[in-house]
Amino acid sequence: MNTITDRINNDGYAVINNCINKRLLGKINRSISTKLKKVLREKGQKSISNNLTENFLKLKKKISQYEIQIMLSKHLLEENLIDEVFEQNKLQSNLINLIGPDLSYMTDFEMAINEKSLTDNDYYFVKKYHQEFWSGMGLEALQLWIPLNLKKGMGTIEIIKSSHKWGHVPNRNREPIELPKNYKEIKLSISNGSVAVLSALTLHRTIKNNHNEIRVALPITVKNFYYPNTGNSDLNHFKKINFSVFSNLRKVLGNPNLTPYRIFHPTKTKKI
Repeated sequence: MNTITDRINNDGYAVINNCINKRLLGKINRSISTKLKKVLREKGQKSISNNLTENFLKLKKKISQYEIQIMLSKHLLEENLIDEVFEQNKLQSNLINLIGPDLSYMTDFEMAINEKSLTDNDYYFVKKYHQEFWSGMGLEALQLWIPLNLKKGMGTIEIIKSSHKWGHVPNRNREPIELPKNYKEIKLSISNGSVAVLSALTLHRTIKNNHNEIRVALPITVKNFYYPNTGNSDLNHFKKINFSVFSNLRKVLGNPNLTPYRIFHPTKTKKI
């Protein structure tokens, strides 16, 4: 039985197909477009179109792409749209199967926008092979890659199959020092509405976008908030999005001694 868990265990990655509905994707993309238009107006831009790519490129002339990506990420958080993504039943149930019901996601994520003019020298946006572990992600976590605007010819990411079994790969300047002689590269096959899941040790890199429109994706780390931290997740911010029966009971009782102070009242409780 080739389950999502089996594929991650064997290959270091898997795709959860059709786990985000089209209505929500449309809502997110409209929100991104609206935000770009709003900021362009604030920056004094007179000609504003309804085309996402055109507006992005106009704004990129006024502020850096890094600033745009951070701004849009924060905007989606403020609009609670990331919460809505994780409330999608199929996505949430698969994550629970993978790492348990006490789920949290990292709110310090940065939207990934890739456009045609970027070159291999733009290493921050066109990343070479790397492991998320290098950036402080722990083994207890999973990395999600969620395409929002992805069309044929835009490319995705490339993965070295089963590279998570190599452990921590030595690196310098954000790329491996050396790789084994034989390995298999996989161009990720995915579409809007699906989510890729990677181990913290899976080597992957950006595939350059050769389409005239921008590719937009969300790389977001998820973890079980009870799992021991093996990276630097304590330096980042995580939002809890699902709770086990145990966690809900802790919340009801209200303190680590689990004394039921919230359900007793001195005037309504019989003394024994």
